[in-house]
Amino acid sequence: MRKTGNITAYRENLRNKILNTAMTLFKQRGIKAVRMDDIATEMGISKRTLYEIYSNKEDLLYECVKNDGKTMSEKLTDYATTAENEMAVLAFFIKLKLNDLGNINPLFFAEINKYGRIVNYFKENGEIQAAHSQEFMQSGIEHGFFRKDINYDIINKLGDAAMNHVMQARLYEKYKLDEIFHSFIVVFLRGCCTEKGLEYLDKFTEEM
Repeated sequence: MRKTGNITAYRENLRNKILNTAMTLFKQRGIKAVRMDDIATEMGISKRTLYEIYSNKEDLLYECVKNDGKTMSEKLTDYATTAENEMAVLAFFIKLKLNDLGNINPLFFAEINKYGRIVNYFKENGEIQAAHSQEFMQSGIEHGFFRKDINYDIINKLGDAAMNHVMQARLYEKYKLDEIFHSFIVVFLRGCCTEKGLEYLDKFTEEM
C-alpha cells in the first residue's frame, strides 16, 4: 500500500511539473513552436513518460490553461485572507497579471483561439469569475471603496468586450500585453472607485 501511495504521489508531482514546464514554454515561444519532444527534453524525461500522462499536445495545453487559472485563483484567495482590504487585493491582482503578461509571447494568444475546447473553457470560466467579481465589488461598496451608483454587471460585460477587441484587432502586435492591461485596468478601476478607494488604490499601486 505504501508503494502504491508513493507511486501516486510521484505521478501527481510529475504531472504538476509537466503542466508548469509546458505552460512556461507555451507562453515563451507560442503554442505551435512547442513540441511534446521539447517539453520532455526541457524536463529531462523520456517522451514515453510524457505521453503516458498526456497523450497529445492539445490535452496538455487544455490542462495547462486550467491549471494556470487555478493557480492564479489560489494565490488571490490566499492573499485575500490576510489582506488589509479589497484595494490591497486588487493591487496584488494587478501585480500578478502584469508580471505574467510581461513574459507572454503574443503568439500564445493568437494561437490559443484556434482551440475550440479552450475557447469554451475561457467563456465558462469567465462567467464564474464574473459572479465572483460581482460579490467582490459589492463587498467593496459596503466598505466605501467602490461607487454604488454603477451597474457592475454592465461594467463586466464592457470589460469582456474590450478584451475581445484587443484579441480580434490584434493590438498585442502593436503594444505590449502588460501595457494594454495596465492602461485598461487603471481606467476601469479608477472609474469605479470612490475618493476613499482612489486613496487606497494610489497607495497600494505606489508600494507595488
